[in-house]
Amino acid sequence: MLSVDAHAQEAAIKIDPSKMMRISSIDKRFQSYNIEMLEVTGGMFWKPYGPVSRKQPSGTSQKSDVPAGMDANLYEYRPPVDLSNGKLRKLASALGPAYVRVSGTWANTTYFADADPAPSSPPSGFSGVLSRERWKGVVDFAAASDAKIVTSMAISPGVRDSAGVWTPGQARRLFDYTRSIGGDIAAAEFMNEPTMATMGGAPKGYDAESFGRDFKLFASFVRQAASGMRILGPGSVGETTAPDAMIHYGSQA
Repeated sequence: MLSVDAHAQEAAIKIDPSKMMRISSIDKRFQSYNIEMLEVTGGMFWKPYGPVSRKQPSGTSQKSDVPAGMDANLYEYRPPVDLSNGKLRKLASALGPAYVRVSGTWANTTYFADADPAPSSPPSGFSGVLSRERWKGVVDFAAASDAKIVTSMAISPGVRDSAGVWTPGQARRLFDYTRSIGGDIAAAEFMNEPTMATMGGAPKGYDAESFGRDFKLFASFVRQAASGMRILGPGSVGETTAPDAMIHYGSQA
């Protein structure tokens, strides 16, 4: 058996970072965080473990914003998060500079109400409503906590033409309103998790070809309407063949 001197081995693998050549650097906003769109609007969200229960406001549907194919018993009503809370802003500021991503499954089906008062229920083709007041809360929160906003677009049947093709009207209203209140969207995905498109509110039968077509339309729109905003590649989930993988729940047409 070959004998290796322990001290010689330790010396051989000793690394002094101060003497290493820098080959790249990490963006100062690399460590960032997400706020679910539904936490901004309020609605049916994942139910916490334990006996926590929140009363749902009267006149709201218990199932309208539960993702397709999912068990409604896994969800319960969550009121909108108070982004003006001083303690929350102070804690978030400690993470800055950062990006705050306001997206998630429900962003795919949320209607931006570019008028006051916002409707009490979503129009046909949507499952939630984002008011100007709630979005301004996001913009103010980002400014107060040294964060830049990242989001994604609505892609549900409510933003599609008679042929099922995505249209930019809702996205344009969101961009225009954000600018009108002094805000900025630093970057955006076309949609949240296209690998689980059906569960996320896309039309039945939505496939890779449909996504590619719509993504090109989105990119063309951004170049015209928000040329300084970064277009992000798709964030995805569930790439596995495991039988208990989430991709098996409502992800297929």
